[in-house]
Amino acid sequence: MQNVKYTPAFVTLLTSLLLVTTQAVSGIDIQVMALFSDKAMVKINNQQHLLRVGDSAKSGVKLIKATSKYAVLEIEGKQSKYTLGNRVTTTYAEPKKKKTLIYQDSNGMYNTTGSINDQAVDFLVDTGASSIAISSNLAKRLGLQYRLTGTETFVETASGIEKAYSIKLDRVKVGEILLRNVSALVIQGSDPRTPLLGMSYLGRLNIINEGQVMKLEEKY
Repeated sequence: MQNVKYTPAFVTLLTSLLLVTTQAVSGIDIQVMALFSDKAMVKINNQQHLLRVGDSAKSGVKLIKATSKYAVLEIEGKQSKYTLGNRVTTTYAEPKKKKTLIYQDSNGMYNTTGSINDQAVDFLVDTGASSIAISSNLAKRLGLQYRLTGTETFVETASGIEKAYSIKLDRVKVGEILLRNVSALVIQGSDPRTPLLGMSYLGRLNIINEGQVMKLEEKY
């Protein structure tokens, strides 16, 4: 048998080709474990995830619809119906983290547009605020039932001690980044005139301050 010697460059090339091949055929194993109204327990690569409608797991699997009989999952942009115990294996490409850029204004503040429960609002970024803060006047315009669903509390403002209500916002979106079930305070009156985008939203993201630009990035 003839001995064949491989150069270091050839070995490196072969290793790279093997790595690319392995990545190309790698996939995710998905199994529906439990079904509820608007929720589903899904096992993805042996890790269980309780997803609500609209939620996405780190793997990019998104729950579109769920009943006690079936779930509609979106995988790589394709939607399919799955019943209890259904199992599927598919190739997978790591989704890109969504990012949003917020630019500093002439006063050194970071203002941006966004939405609360799909209704457009302006935000003032405030990393010193523990949660999103909005006025009761705005809450009424947004149709938030804060008196019925919220917990009464008091907060200190520039005007003194004010009554407030602690609530949960279904959806808060800034740029491409949508978060669900976000804590907020509804403060009685007209202040703050611009809603404060506080840490109940920001704390769930990576925040990168690059001079006059603040970059918000999804965490995985």
